[in-house]
Amino acid sequence: MAGPTIDKSTEGAWLLAKSKSLDNFTGADRLENITYAGKVGRLYNVLRRGSDGVTSVINADEVADLSRLNRIDRASRQEGLRILAEQGRVDVSSDGSVAILGATSRSVLELTSDVFTEASPSNEERAVIGLSETISAKPIERAEATRFLSDEFKLAAPKASALIDVCRKTALIDEETDKGRTIVFNANLFRDGQRATKAFHLISGLKADEQSLLREAEEMLRLKGAVLDSELSHILGEDLFRRLLGIGYLDRMEVHNSIEAVGYMALPDAFQKFGRPFEEDPIDDAKALLASLTYGMTRSGATRGNITMPIALLNALIAGRSVGPVTAIGQDYKELERRGVVSVFRDRYAHSMTLLKPDVGELALTILKGGSASQEAVLLGGAATSFRGPEESRRGVRSLEIVEDRPFVTDALDRIRSGG
Repeated sequence: MAGPTIDKSTEGAWLLAKSKSLDNFTGADRLENITYAGKVGRLYNVLRRGSDGVTSVINADEVADLSRLNRIDRASRQEGLRILAEQGRVDVSSDGSVAILGATSRSVLELTSDVFTEASPSNEERAVIGLSETISAKPIERAEATRFLSDEFKLAAPKASALIDVCRKTALIDEETDKGRTIVFNANLFRDGQRATKAFHLISGLKADEQSLLREAEEMLRLKGAVLDSELSHILGEDLFRRLLGIGYLDRMEVHNSIEAVGYMALPDAFQKFGRPFEEDPIDDAKALLASLTYGMTRSGATRGNITMPIALLNALIAGRSVGPVTAIGQDYKELERRGVVSVFRDRYAHSMTLLKPDVGELALTILKGGSASQEAVLLGGAATSFRGPEESRRGVRSLEIVEDRPFVTDALDRIRSGG
């Protein structure tokens, strides 16, 4: 089996995604360059501002707060800023403030790939990226995956097998055993241009009644863009729903606050712009923006700032205009602040916001105009303060609990909003 040809954008997307997965585990030190490059890329993404080449200045405290909010430790932040400065992407002043030139998501992906290459990654680390790309095209048997790693990356069979174990245990790949065969795959299986062909093969293996239920569910998803997970589970039945979610045939998003968490479902290609949704939104910024807008459309009352014209609102944000002031903006967009997607500031009586990443807004707008947005989803009663993307929701259980330090989050966001 020939190894995949991976361009810089795709490699960068894998590095960002895999490094986020590795945040939740210990004991995968052999993959340190994946973690390292991914964190530098994530730092660049959270600091970058508009895509028009205009330079923005972020003070030292805000840089530190944004980094901590996105699980980028001090050492990674300092090293990342050094690398970004060397490449002319940022300028760090003596007081620690950072001047950063506007950049797109593609710039982030290419930078992440360059950092990985310059770190002289091991064959094992390159093998993780190569295997991830290969099994995103189609699942393969574990024995075939072991041969692939041995042939393409010159790993001895025992070492290749051990690497697959590390990837499985750290949630970098999935593994399923059935009828004496062990199959490896990942959640990107149904995100590329071959989704229809793959779906055909999957559906042909279902029973007639299951095929009928799946067609009904897909028609609903195509019509509405997204539906509550409980509604789709009721249509499909718990067993089929769980199987389809587990292999990545369906995307589950989750928005939660201090009161409850509610999920909704979409088809993976609903978040597709130019045929490669993974590269367009590898860390779910656009999905998080859509989730917040959906909440504003479906749950926010008129007195606090109900969104009635989301396309007009996005067009205003993309054009560089602020929206508000309304009460809801101060409560419902905290996750987007943490990601550096929007800037929220207080006017005299309430909060307003501006969009910091126009390309994220444009991707969200593409989904809204295409009828694939989650306009019909009923998400939360209460302010939407956090977001779980499809990969994190799909895995469900991590080996380490993520501790949410709410006082720190609130204080950090207040400092960012007030400019220090």
